Amino acid sequence: FKNEVKDLTTSNADILAAAEVTGTGIVLTIRCTNVDGTNDATVDIEVVKASSGGNAYIAKGINVPAGSSIELSGTSKIVLEAGDKIQGLASAASDIEVFLSWLHIT
Repeated sequence: FKNEVKDLTTSNADILAAAEVTGTGIVLTIRCTNVDGTNDATVDIEVVKASSGGNAYIAKGINVPAGSSIELSGTSKIVLEAGDKIQGLASAASDIEVFLSWLHIT
């Protein structure tokens, strides 16, 4: 079991890098917390496939109210293949913190 933590900016950045997923990865949770106590922010989270076949948004323009959290994986699991990665960005730099918990199977 592993976890990743990332402060999002307004540019796409790896939350879970492709180099980390060397076998199969199962994402257990993706929690986005708005640490700004005043302003709402939006978040985009995307699975980027290593092989061709297209990427998939887990969240696109989802509003995270000031001082609150949203769960993006919750009751469903996200399966990653070797070399896949998860990227994200926010509408305001340093407003959204992401916690991602995953199982790495080699």
